[in-house]
Amino acid sequence: MPINNMENTSSINPRESALRILHEIETQGSFANEAIQFFSQNLFLSSLDRRFISELVHGTTKMRRRLDYVLSLFLERKLEELTPWIRNILRMGIYQIDFMDKVPESAAVDESVKLAKNFGHKGTVALVNAVLRSYLRDRSRVSFPSWEEDKVENIALFYSFPNWMVERWLEIFGEDETIKLCEAFNQRPRLSLRINSLKIDSKELEDFFQREKIKFKQSKFIKDFYSIESKIDLNHFPPLSEGWVYFQDESAGLAVELLDPQPGECIVDLCAAPGGKATFIAEKMNDEGTVIAVDSNARRLKLIRENCKRLRIESVLLCCADALNFSCHPVDRILIDAPCSALGTLGRNSDARWRKEKEDLLRLQKLQLGILSNSAELLKDGGVLVYSTCTNTPEENDQVINKFLRQRKDFKLKDSSLFVHPEVVDRNGFVRTLPHVHKTDGSFACRLEKI
Repeated sequence: MPINNMENTSSINPRESALRILHEIETQGSFANEAIQFFSQNLFLSSLDRRFISELVHGTTKMRRRLDYVLSLFLERKLEELTPWIRNILRMGIYQIDFMDKVPESAAVDESVKLAKNFGHKGTVALVNAVLRSYLRDRSRVSFPSWEEDKVENIALFYSFPNWMVERWLEIFGEDETIKLCEAFNQRPRLSLRINSLKIDSKELEDFFQREKIKFKQSKFIKDFYSIESKIDLNHFPPLSEGWVYFQDESAGLAVELLDPQPGECIVDLCAAPGGKATFIAEKMNDEGTVIAVDSNARRLKLIRENCKRLRIESVLLCCADALNFSCHPVDRILIDAPCSALGTLGRNSDARWRKEKEDLLRLQKLQLGILSNSAELLKDGGVLVYSTCTNTPEENDQVINKFLRQRKDFKLKDSSLFVHPEVVDRNGFVRTLPHVHKTDGSFACRLEKI
């Protein structure tokens, strides 16, 4: 019963919806965010049900390794021997018991048993009931490898991450910071937005928030960015539909601040979809000049077009091309939003931690250097090139820039604190944000100027 089969789904309850999505993620390789969005669009769900489904799917996906470890202690057979339906029913059951305070434990068990009746047989119904009730009776049976025995395994199992990620973070950040980072990634991400300054100003938006009793907080790092602290229904949120705002994390905005675009310039945004940075560049230019938004995916370019239309931006031109060999006349500024491992956004993309491999880091470094080298040829003398990622590994950040600067003596690194809030700039002059420190996604950016 895949998500694509939408027959008779009007009566599906939230837990069954979540189960179907988790099944799709596991068996079809679907992305969690896209699967949730697809399912929600095809059902008449209340905002409360949508939030419940999102929490259950994202939470169960993030904590999957820990949940599987716990279940292995209460199962007499291997979890892999069960069907994906029953596996995910059990995972959802444990997740509700351990992490969803507003769900009574009895309801978590009873609803899981009901799902097992619909997606299993008598034997698996009994198994689900027995495992979950046994867990409630004897949680003390759960113990994780000790810190002294294996600190990587201890952190990776407890916080539910691949071992290689934890091992790399321990090397980069140390023990305390790695634990804080893991905790931050397992929390619900903040909902951040920026004002479309072409249509509205901060006072008008704040007045709207106050009228609607929406709690908000102004960004510490970037003017006209806000985080929303109230629960809102994005399907019925006038600032979004009217093009007053664009939902974007502050860390993504920092790269545009660093670029410092000016009206009348010609600017290239490489790897531009879905258009958050390209539209922000256009706004900073008062929609005067040209922003060439380049992406190799024609379908994703449509997202940029849709966002430009909603925001009423006219200066963005779309180009379907590969950033490695894109060419054009010399331009004033270039923003490279480089393809990366995206390890800074693991809190926002719940399935991403299970899709990444250690080998990706150096593979991506080669691609990133290639894009940088090509971009260097497209820039005017005196022009500005900003390199940005949403990851936290030196392989894709510091090492890439250092190698590039050794190859290109006609470029110099500029101190980022001259353009952005100094609290997000490290001692090397790079923009670097971390979720547990700055309450944003993890990101990296630097400004290079062509001599």
